[in-house]
Amino acid sequence: MNAVPEFPTAFRGYEPSVVDQHLTTLTQQLEAAGTAAQNARQEAAQHAVELTKAAQARDSALAEVQAHAARIAELEEASRKAANPTFADLGQRIGSMLTLADEEASTLRQTAADEVSTLRANADAEIASLRAAADRYAEETRSQADVDASALLAKARQEADSIIDDAAREAAARREEAEAFFEKQRAAAAQHATDFERTLSERREQAAAEFNAEMSKQDQALAGIQERVDAMGREADLDRENKAAEAQRLLDSAREEATGLVRAAREQADRVRRDSERELAAATARRDSITAQLSNVRSMLATLGGPAAAAAAEDEVTVQDDSAQDTTVEDAADVVDAAEDRDDTVAGDAAEDEGVEDTDEDAREAQPEVDLGKVRVSKG
Repeated sequence: MNAVPEFPTAFRGYEPSVVDQHLTTLTQQLEAAGTAAQNARQEAAQHAVELTKAAQARDSALAEVQAHAARIAELEEASRKAANPTFADLGQRIGSMLTLADEEASTLRQTAADEVSTLRANADAEIASLRAAADRYAEETRSQADVDASALLAKARQEADSIIDDAAREAAARREEAEAFFEKQRAAAAQHATDFERTLSERREQAAAEFNAEMSKQDQALAGIQERVDAMGREADLDRENKAAEAQRLLDSAREEATGLVRAAREQADRVRRDSERELAAATARRDSITAQLSNVRSMLATLGGPAAAAAAEDEVTVQDDSAQDTTVEDAADVVDAAEDRDDTVAGDAAEDEGVEDTDEDAREAQPEVDLGKVRVSKG
C-alpha cells in the first residue's frame, strides 16, 4: 500500500483523521484498479494459450486429410499401372478381376473425397468459431478497460475539484474571521478614545498621559493583530497551495493509470487481430493446397477412365472447388467486416474519453488498412 502524504496542520483546519481516511480510500481504489488491469492481462494470456491448443488440433486434422490424399494417390497410381482402357482382349476371369479392382478404387476415391470435404468443412467451421471468439474477447476487454479508465479518471477529477473548493472556502472563512476581529478591536479602541475625551477637561494632564499610554498599548495590540492577520493569510495561502498540489498529483496519477489501461487494451486487441489474420492466411494456403491436390486427382482420373470419366470427375471436382472457394471468400469478408467494425467502435469510444488526450490519434492509426476489393479467389 502506498504511504499516505502528510499535510501541515493549522488553526481551524480539517480533522487529520478524516483527511487520512479519505486519502487511504483513494489509494485503495487506485490499487484495486491496477489489480483489475493485471487480472485482465492474465485472462488474455490464458485465452491465447487456448487458441494455440485449438490451432494444434486443427493442424492434426489437416495432417489426417493429407494422409488420406496420399492414400488416394497411391491407389490411383496402382490402378493406372494395372488397368487397361478396355478389357475386351483379356480373358473373362482377368477382366472381371480388373473390373472389380477398378470399382473398388472408385469406391475408395469417393470415400476419400467425402472425408476430405467433411474435414475441410469442419476445419473452416472451427476457424470461424475461433475467430469470432477472439474478436468478442478483444472487444469486451477493450470496452471494460475504457469504462474502468473513464470512471477512475472522472472520480479523481471530482475529488481534486472538491479539495480545491474546500481549500478556497476555508481560506475565505479565515480571512473574514481575521477582518471581523480587527474591526472589533478598532471599534473598542475608538470607544476608549471617546471616553477619554469626555474626562479630558477634568484630568487634562493625567488623562493625556493615560491617553498616550493607552494609544501606545492599542497600537501595539493593533500591530499584533495585523501580524496575526498576515500570518493567517499566509497560512491559508500555503494550505491552499499544498492541497492544490496534492489534487494535481492525484489527477496526474489517475490520468497515467487510465492511459496505461487504454494502451494495454489496445495492444491486446491488436495482437488478437494479427493472430486472426495469420489464421486466415493459413486457411487460405491450405485451401489452395487441397485444390492443387484435387486437380492432380482429376488429371489421374482422366488418364485412367477416358474422356467420360474425366468429364464426370471434372464436374464433381469443379462443384466442390467452387463451394470451398465461395466459403473461403465469405469467411474472408466476414473477418474483414468484423475487424473494421471493431476498430471503428474502439475509435469512437476513445474519442469520447476527455481525460486521455492522445487516444483518438492512436485509434485512427490502429484501424486496419484492408480493402475488400483486394480479396479475390481464382477458380479452376
